[in-house]
Amino acid sequence: MSDKKNQATDPLDPVSAQDSIDLKIYIDKIIANWYLFLLSVVLCSFLAVVYLKLSPISYKVNGKILVLDEKGNNGPKGLLGGDLSSLLGTSNSAENEIEILTSRPLMKSVVSKLDLNISVGANGAFRSLEIPERIIPFTAAIVHKTDTIVPRAYKILDVTETDFTLVNPADDFKVKAKFGQVVKLPQYDLVLNRKKGYIILPDGYTLLIESVDGKTDALLGQLSVGLSSKQSTVINLSLNYPVPSTGEVILQTFMDFYLKANLNDKNKIADSTLKFIDSQLKLVTSDLFDIEKQIEQYKKENQLADITEQSRVLIGTASDYFKKLDELEMQLTVIEDVARYIRSPANKRIIPSNLTIQDPVFSAAIGAYNTMLIERDRQSLTYTADNPIVKNFDEQLDNVRIGLLKSFDEYKRNLVISKNELVKRNSTLTSELKQVPKKERQFLDYSRQQSVRQQLYIFLLEKKEETAISKTSTFSTSQIIDPAKSAASPFAPKRNLIYLVGIAMGLFLPVVYLSIKEMLNVRVVTKLDLTNATNLAVVGEINHNEDEKSLVIDNKSRSIISEQFRSLRTNLQYLSNSDRSNVIMVTSSMSGEGKSFISVNLGLVLAAGGKKVVFIELDLRKPKLSLNMGMSNESGFTNYVISDKVSIESILKPLYVNDGTFLISSGPIPPNPAELLLNEKLGILINELKKKFDYVIIDSAPVGLVSDALLIEQYVDVTLYIVRQNYTYKSQLGIVNELAQTKKLKKTYIVVNDIQSNAMGYGYGYGYGYGYGYGYGSYGGYLDTKSNKKGFFSKLFNRQDK
Repeated sequence: MSDKKNQATDPLDPVSAQDSIDLKIYIDKIIANWYLFLLSVVLCSFLAVVYLKLSPISYKVNGKILVLDEKGNNGPKGLLGGDLSSLLGTSNSAENEIEILTSRPLMKSVVSKLDLNISVGANGAFRSLEIPERIIPFTAAIVHKTDTIVPRAYKILDVTETDFTLVNPADDFKVKAKFGQVVKLPQYDLVLNRKKGYIILPDGYTLLIESVDGKTDALLGQLSVGLSSKQSTVINLSLNYPVPSTGEVILQTFMDFYLKANLNDKNKIADSTLKFIDSQLKLVTSDLFDIEKQIEQYKKENQLADITEQSRVLIGTASDYFKKLDELEMQLTVIEDVARYIRSPANKRIIPSNLTIQDPVFSAAIGAYNTMLIERDRQSLTYTADNPIVKNFDEQLDNVRIGLLKSFDEYKRNLVISKNELVKRNSTLTSELKQVPKKERQFLDYSRQQSVRQQLYIFLLEKKEETAISKTSTFSTSQIIDPAKSAASPFAPKRNLIYLVGIAMGLFLPVVYLSIKEMLNVRVVTKLDLTNATNLAVVGEINHNEDEKSLVIDNKSRSIISEQFRSLRTNLQYLSNSDRSNVIMVTSSMSGEGKSFISVNLGLVLAAGGKKVVFIELDLRKPKLSLNMGMSNESGFTNYVISDKVSIESILKPLYVNDGTFLISSGPIPPNPAELLLNEKLGILINELKKKFDYVIIDSAPVGLVSDALLIEQYVDVTLYIVRQNYTYKSQLGIVNELAQTKKLKKTYIVVNDIQSNAMGYGYGYGYGYGYGYGYGSYGGYLDTKSNKKGFFSKLFNRQDK
């Protein structure tokens, strides 16, 4: 049966490498690094407290506005025959109103009205907190010197009833001034006026002055506007502000300004209509006055008092035709006036469509033009004239204006045709009236002209009265249903959430640190690192040597590390043949992993059990075994191989630590170590030693660096491969795997050295389940747990003891 199969069935073999992360290993790591979590939680909690101290407090101020549904509005009728909101030209939808509420002009008017670009705060230990106006003992006013203002914060200190000190560290500015005195500053002149009866805060105040535009942008950033639901026309307004009373004033003023602006839009439309009617009344009145003067003069000159019965009958017949002709002429007059009004692109006022003949198609075209014109005026409140949106409306208005002019021409053409028909009929009547005296016919012409002007005059007076009544009854299409009201407690910062986040971060950061450390770690640290890298059995685990002595085994030793070597001795009984002498080779990946230390103490613990042990120092390149035992290295294996005169007995040195232990040193360092190990005298030496000793322990060179150990392997019964915690690279375990798989090393087992002890026993999971039951608690008095390990402060203040 192969060695690999023997290892697979060996009861000492570890569990196969896991595909998933062993949760217990992580729990052990967390417990082992409890101080990191404690320190991180304390630090993050402290940072959370500092953040809460430095973060600005913010209250949420809420209000609601109801936008009335235009379709259901039964308000007063305007000139267009619909409700007054139709004069705006756009639907009073909630979405459009939201755009108006979030426009800069509206908020800018609030900032200018309340002087919000000047704020006063109370000085505190960490920062300045804005305070409400009712407790500020002074008022501040500025006179601008420049168009743009760079924000500046001034400290107002040493405030008394009559004077104060103004300080600005950024500009290295400090001046003592009296209340009411003008303080000359680079950007503006500042005047503070004392308010009597107000308490003065001892720590002083902070005066923040910024531009109106800057404050407007800041408030818009803290304002949220949205619909309460998709089916509702109720708009929810929310403003975040550090002072609840000031926030209520700002939001309430904002809503009032919005309603006022909404009502002003409607009044502008009515004013435009009244202005147009007044201009037309002046023209009609002047024409009517001229005709009446002509009639009066005509009667005086021709001495007309009554019309004959025959003329009356004839006139009665022609009167109907004249009336129709008068109506057509009146329509032509109105059409020409409106066409002349709209033909000028400079006119941006509403066309009163109810002044025209009530033709449905024609009225609809004028209504569409008015709708687009009002929408353009509304957008111009938010955007400049060069904005693509406003330009787009101007282009659409020009197109609609051209269409209207074409409609006017077509409508006028139809009226002219009708008029020509009536003129032909009137010509017939005129020929019949030739019998009537010429004076009477001229009088009828004057009367007809007077009648047309009278009808137009009365029509304009009626519309003027209707518009005036409509204006007085105009109301806003929106109303405040919930005035501005601040919440009782601040919504930011969220103290409980920040504390929770601080604690969570305090727990999370060490986990991240340990995870990153684990990912970046290239050395063997945990048992999982070892089991994931190799399937070779671990037969021994040796703790860190706190005493820093090479020899830790004697007959009276009861330390943890001595018990671990005894456990290793027990495990070797299962791996070696007790009926004959056994050759054990100790090797590793590289120098410094503790081969010599393991070799010495393993031999001593075997000797303590009554076995005869001999050490052979075959690390010919960098020998340390003799040094660790305090023995001379002047003669040894090298001398034996190169000289036939040197016998085995001459290089075999007894050790003082135990009567049953001997040492063969390496001797002088040769220039060709590998060639010496190939010498047949090595085999002769080992065979002779096997006859005299129970165990032959060979301290060889690292197999990961040189091939010396592979040359010795043919004489070896068991190979112990030393892995040092926090020292051996994980990648180096591939060396022993490859050597074991290719059978270049037979019966190879791993010994873990220099395991760091901690509160959990053997660091990170080592030290349980391999031949002994120690490792937790106070060991019940079985072991000597005293340690010479120095604490942190001892190392810090007593470095000479290291």
